[in-house]
Amino acid sequence: MTYAVIGGGNTGQAIASYLALNEEKVKLYTRNAERAERISRNGLEIKGVYSGYINLEVHTSMEEVIQDAEIIIISTTADGHKPIIRELKPLLKNDQTIVFIPGYWGAVECKQILGEDIETKNITIAETSAQPFISDADDEGAVSVRRIKNNVLVSTLATSKGQPSLSSEFLERFPHLVPSKNVFETSLNNSNVVVHVPISLFNASRIDDSQEFLFYPDGISPLIVRYIEKVDDERREIADLFHVETKDILTILNDFYGTSYSTLYEALPGLFPEGAGPTTFKHRYFTEDIPFGLVAISEIAKKAGIEIPYTDSLIDITSLLSTVDYRKEGVNLENITFEELSSYGGLTQKV
Repeated sequence: MTYAVIGGGNTGQAIASYLALNEEKVKLYTRNAERAERISRNGLEIKGVYSGYINLEVHTSMEEVIQDAEIIIISTTADGHKPIIRELKPLLKNDQTIVFIPGYWGAVECKQILGEDIETKNITIAETSAQPFISDADDEGAVSVRRIKNNVLVSTLATSKGQPSLSSEFLERFPHLVPSKNVFETSLNNSNVVVHVPISLFNASRIDDSQEFLFYPDGISPLIVRYIEKVDDERREIADLFHVETKDILTILNDFYGTSYSTLYEALPGLFPEGAGPTTFKHRYFTEDIPFGLVAISEIAKKAGIEIPYTDSLIDITSLLSTVDYRKEGVNLENITFEELSSYGGLTQKV
């Protein structure tokens, strides 16, 4: 298959390198002209779980990257989804597939922006619940894939013709992915938004003071874990509205990494002993996980008449602390009825 990977950061470089290492035809898009020139000239070394040296074609032209692509993988941060979709819209060709890794409601935003083009051009829209690769790119010629997540959910946006299927070749190339029921199952099984935000909020004084700390070993306490579990309960209550099966956060993490932790309090520092905490509110745990994770859950709850005080409190307090209106910045479901939103998952009845 032919691939385009949109986004030249850690995840984009890891995915593109993985594809090239497996002899797939792939082009990478980045806005960084210096990065594009350097990787195109020198290639990349992929280290860690995978190892090898690959040549990679990198461009700053979106059209150049996607024109021959069967699969377009979008691996930007969630706040980049809307600008990328708008730029893609006039460039898309018939029968292409767009996959958001990870989703963060990217499929819903695609529907809002592409509209009828999805069906007239037979575009398949898909998203995953998480990134399959935990990776770091050093911008000096190497990308390290430190860990692999397995059992990552992937699903497609429903159309009037039903639920499109992803190609078997794509799923074989990414054995880390497990097809799921619909795009609500993918976006609502994103574990990041439930875990990152409470820990960040309860460590706000450290972050405001730019103190260095280990996010999980230093940042959690029994109280914080209890709060995470309450937010997780609210997430699962919203998921029930869309007929999707969800697992609690502890089970999701154990499934990702093949572990058997008995409590979340043990699992978080055990799985992630070295990750550094944010030193600024302009960090993706705020700028991505709140507006493109928790806000969508909150908006759906309002449409359904369900109260989710733990989630809403996180959004409101972090907005006040950071002086950013995350509800305004985030996924916009204001002009969508609950019934229309449900149809994106192929659903016709509300629970």
